[in-house]
Amino acid sequence: MEKWARKYPGAQFLCVCVDMVGVARQFGQMFDFRAVVSCHIPSREYFPKGYGQLGCSGFIVADREGNFVSRKTKAYLQFGEMAFGHVEELLRSQGVAADGGTEHGKVEEEKKESGDIEPVPSVGVDSMDEEHKRCEAALALLQRTNSVQALETLLEALLAHFDHEEKLMALHDFGNASNKGDAFSPFKSHCKDHERILEIGFRALGQAQDYKSPSSDVEAPNCTTDS
Repeated sequence: MEKWARKYPGAQFLCVCVDMVGVARQFGQMFDFRAVVSCHIPSREYFPKGYGQLGCSGFIVADREGNFVSRKTKAYLQFGEMAFGHVEELLRSQGVAADGGTEHGKVEEEKKESGDIEPVPSVGVDSMDEEHKRCEAALALLQRTNSVQALETLLEALLAHFDHEEKLMALHDFGNASNKGDAFSPFKSHCKDHERILEIGFRALGQAQDYKSPSSDVEAPNCTTDS
């Protein structure tokens, strides 16, 4: 998002935290927001009704008058790079032009081309930080070897991490985890992202081994949503 904000200075990018103001400040420091405005929703009474999601599930785009251009752009975990293109297409449709790239953007592109895996910033929980490192190591191994065994190792690491993370989130009611109704829940949205990541991984594993994993194996274990 910071890269986008520098590439499209004619648009205002907001990172809206659905937790306490301290978490919003932590995000701003963690991701070194300078062009992005880090803000938060002060209480659950202000949660959006009928729309809203975490960034991996798409962005909310409004025009200069505050009218919705899109309540939910394409999700990266479903559409890959096309999701980024969708956001930029919407920006151009509103007359927001790119500035041709910034030094920050060029550095990011070079990192992407080099294939280096950027470490996940510390989340302030030692056990989560260690699990993130294990997932990064497993992903790096897969990138180097492109083997079925490495993919299985990565999926095992992700399953264990997602299970632990969702239990911690539920224990501390992070992201409105206790809400079982249709109210906006960052917890449910985050669980859905976990499910999509596992679905992508198991699909790739199924193609490599010529078998398809049962859907029950794909669902993140602690992510229960009511229909």
